Amino acid sequence: MKELDVCRTEIDAIDAQLIALFERRMEVVRDIALYKQAHHMDILNAEREQAVLASRAAQVSDPALVPGVTELFREIMRLSREEQHRFLGAQPRSQLVAYSGVPGAYSESAVVGFFGEECERISFKTFEEVFAAVADGRARYGVVPVENTSSGSINDVYDLLGKYMCHIVGEQVVRVNHCLLGIPGAKIEDIRTVFSHEQGFAQCPVFLGAHPDWIKTPYFNTAIAAKHVQELGDKANAAIASRLAAKHYGLEVLASSIQSFDGNHTRFLVVSASPAPVGVPDKATITFTVRHERGTLMRALSSFVALGMNMTHIESRPLHEASWEYRFYVDLTGNVSEEKLAVLMESLGVNCESCRLLGAYRAAREDDHA
Repeated sequence: MKELDVCRTEIDAIDAQLIALFERRMEVVRDIALYKQAHHMDILNAEREQAVLASRAAQVSDPALVPGVTELFREIMRLSREEQHRFLGAQPRSQLVAYSGVPGAYSESAVVGFFGEECERISFKTFEEVFAAVADGRARYGVVPVENTSSGSINDVYDLLGKYMCHIVGEQVVRVNHCLLGIPGAKIEDIRTVFSHEQGFAQCPVFLGAHPDWIKTPYFNTAIAAKHVQELGDKANAAIASRLAAKHYGLEVLASSIQSFDGNHTRFLVVSASPAPVGVPDKATITFTVRHERGTLMRALSSFVALGMNMTHIESRPLHEASWEYRFYVDLTGNVSEEKLAVLMESLGVNCESCRLLGAYRAAREDDHA
């Protein structure tokens, strides 16, 4: 039998080797993080982690140690994911924020509400241009509307979430207060044509219903519609947009608060090529497709219940490559720790054709509303 001091000396030497090996592993982990960032890959790959655990367990010569080794490497991989998040978050990158529309758009209000008035921002005409700017590194963040309490989901954005390998890293809610804007001197009785985003029209059915003769012309964005009316300079034209847009483009408010629903809010997502969230996550969004078989959707949804997660929103969008099949988007609250999400993704993988964690992020608070 060895003396205790001898055993402790051996343990100290072994621990020194483990520390050196752990540091080497973290160096490789940082390289992996950069590769994943460059190729817009998720940090969490539940299928790969399960394969690694099985491989490490198979290398253990003493069967009694298999559970311990499995738990050891589970913890090492958790620490590796944390290091990837930390490392990517510390990388010097442009803080430029992209949004759709022009100055005065509700999207700009969301940007200011989330990042502050002084943040550097750039506008694009379409939602897809915002996603593309984030994906190719021209902007660090993008802010896009995804849902309105009055008119529902914005389908184009859901489709783009499925198309681009961006991550949801934050959320902002903006109170919508639509106004009818016209050029100086115009009156409501002068109006013949109204410009706005389709969502703007959808959110003001009662007001527009009182003027059935008006021609409603969809435009890229409410603020762009206001700018267009200002450029036309015709009293017969008006726009449905915000007071901020009226201020930006020198228009007069002909009617205010014309939205049909007083509690009208739009929820915006903050997306990034990096998965590092802004704030402490308490919400997550998952996307998945299921095999076209009986019961697959029910079994997939039961995974959320089994893990104690609260499903706050579910959306389905048709798959263009497969008729009558759909991609699902689910928002979750509750226990959305990285460990729980790893278990969830593993469970979904059994019943789903494909699944992806779009992001874990801090949910918008009531006092965040701009």
